[in-house]
Amino acid sequence: MNIYQRSAQHAVGGLLFVMVLCSILNGLWPLFPRYMAGATGWLAAILLATSIPAAQRVQGIAMLVVGSAGLIYGLASGVDVNFEKAISTNQAMLAMLASVSFLRLVTQPAIGDESLPMGSKPLWRTLFGVHLFGSVINMSSIVIIGDRLSANRPMTPLQACVLSRGFAMAACWSPFFAAMGIALSNAPGAQLTTLSLIGLPVALFALLLTGWELTRKGKADQFHGYPMQFTALWIPGLLAVLLMLLHHLWPTIPILTLISLLALSVSLLLLLLKYRVAGFTAYQQHIRLGLPKMSGELLLFLSAGVLATGIAVAIDASKVSFGISQFGAYEASLILICMVVVSVLGIHPVISIATAGGIFSPLGADPNLLGITFLMTWAIGVSTTPLSGLHLMIQGRYNIRALTLLRLNAGFATVMMGCAVVVMHGYELWML
Repeated sequence: MNIYQRSAQHAVGGLLFVMVLCSILNGLWPLFPRYMAGATGWLAAILLATSIPAAQRVQGIAMLVVGSAGLIYGLASGVDVNFEKAISTNQAMLAMLASVSFLRLVTQPAIGDESLPMGSKPLWRTLFGVHLFGSVINMSSIVIIGDRLSANRPMTPLQACVLSRGFAMAACWSPFFAAMGIALSNAPGAQLTTLSLIGLPVALFALLLTGWELTRKGKADQFHGYPMQFTALWIPGLLAVLLMLLHHLWPTIPILTLISLLALSVSLLLLLLKYRVAGFTAYQQHIRLGLPKMSGELLLFLSAGVLATGIAVAIDASKVSFGISQFGAYEASLILICMVVVSVLGIHPVISIATAGGIFSPLGADPNLLGITFLMTWAIGVSTTPLSGLHLMIQGRYNIRALTLLRLNAGFATVMMGCAVVVMHGYELWML
């Protein structure tokens, strides 16, 4: 890395931290312009353009082109175009992702005995550990646990399967997951409490199904699990309790704002209490070096905001009708299946969700049902497609073949789609 690139990286870190602060200010005080956070994020994305992987850059540019075409078409047709929305749609979610990344500074699972325990019990502990740990600090959990599992021997496909499913299913319910931010952004009016309460049993079913499947017929006898002490998960638990408490006390404050505020403040407080001045230095270091590492998701989610806004504007301008008089569980089930299939083919769920949100939100769809559809799509799609960021990292870092992951998770994904369909029909009956 040359001097210019290093300076640009440090500048980007500062810009992203300012983006987070602007987003929090907008959530606490709506009169503060939302475009400040969006514009700061876009400036950071431009500075990071050369460091973004080619595949993500192509996806981002494609979404920008399609979204911009929709905005131009709307302008030409005389429709009012909200450009602030176009550049700022996902700013709160990006601020949440950036804030949550600070938690890795204070959340390290306790290891205890250096040897890796073997058998069914360690498999279950690893499965639930990566799920609960990952539900707060996201992809960092895969690196921390995966590196430990592969320290002295190659990671096995069974271990990769446990990491993949355990982590991905947190998308069903975790308020700290990118999936929840995307669902809330693209299904305006959806309630966090409702989505989490519905998604949590689905995630539990997925974990129990995985554990049962992988421990049958002695499959787990040679499984080396992570020596995790579950007392290390008190920070994720504390954050979840604080989040629900603050949401109850101040329901008008956006949930993504509360998450960002909690993640920033709790991580800084714990660092200062434990390390004092060195903790503050680590916090600053993460701003300069850690935040710029989210370059790929930064462009992806900003572009998805332009895409969703452009599609909505184009639909409004063309007066197109999709022949849908209602959006119920049947329609949601069809959309879920289509989006999961598209994910397996290599289209990131954020793209299909942004597209579906742009189409169905203006039609008056039940936002909670739409949000449930998006969460299930993300969880199942990410756990299945070999081209998701999760699986690409497992493939590249731990030398697990893409087709191996697809083969291991294909049947699981089919069962989970059936489970999601049942849940969405159950939600519809409950709402009648």
